[in-house]
Amino acid sequence: MTTKTKTKVDTDAIPSIIVDPSKATITMSEVIDEGTPIETWAEQMQREQRVLSQGDVLAHLSSLEARRQEVEGGILRRAHHAVHLLLADCLALAELGDELDPNKARDRALDVFLEERKLSKKDGEPIFSKAITAVFGEVHRSRVSTYRTVLKAASAAGISAGALPAWIEQQGGVQEIRLVSGGTGGTDSSEMASLTLEYLLDKGSVFALQSDALSKQLTIESNGKEVVLVATKQRDGTLMVHTAIEDAGCVKKALDVFQRKNQEAIKEFKYELKYRPGMRAA
Repeated sequence: MTTKTKTKVDTDAIPSIIVDPSKATITMSEVIDEGTPIETWAEQMQREQRVLSQGDVLAHLSSLEARRQEVEGGILRRAHHAVHLLLADCLALAELGDELDPNKARDRALDVFLEERKLSKKDGEPIFSKAITAVFGEVHRSRVSTYRTVLKAASAAGISAGALPAWIEQQGGVQEIRLVSGGTGGTDSSEMASLTLEYLLDKGSVFALQSDALSKQLTIESNGKEVVLVATKQRDGTLMVHTAIEDAGCVKKALDVFQRKNQEAIKEFKYELKYRPGMRAA
């Protein structure tokens, strides 16, 4: 027969915070590695009902600043560097020569990986973009979008995967990296119009409209070309189409307006084209 005996707990080893209920209560605590609850400076001031002086606050701010510097120079810096290495691996996967992947194994493997984890993917999506989704998931969409921007910007700047971590740090971190300003990174107006149209065609049509009345307003030369429709939006969302305009200048103006309102999306599209199968930039 086994007898269990109770062991006396050493109460001196248990940290505690004594609070006078008539004065204040602890409303927040932080936990350090050992799991010991720590009273914050503000809670201590409230518990002790101490009248603050400017010196007290300045001393506390200096202490917080020192702690922040310690974190940034230690665990936070190491964590950031680890993320930069992950991004480098994603870029390296995309930069792998096509001669080493004649059977498109990367694309197929990425598609399987994303499907197994129920992560989204797009038709024709570049390898580096799929790799970012595979590695970082979709929980923090804004952060994932930032990582994609970093790789696009690095590619535009000719940065190799091996040089990526150092380049990111030189730029001040991932949040400081942006694609080349100016809409399309040096694309002139005629190329811009062509790129904008290619972007729209790539997205596909939102609605197919067939109307004898509208067809009679257009010439046979407009077949296969872009035209502008004039419509009024009703309160219920219905679009009432009034006429079709067959004019290259009018189409260009419409594309210019669309481009100005969608610069970032079109800019991303331009860089994605470099990594689409069969459209790899030299």
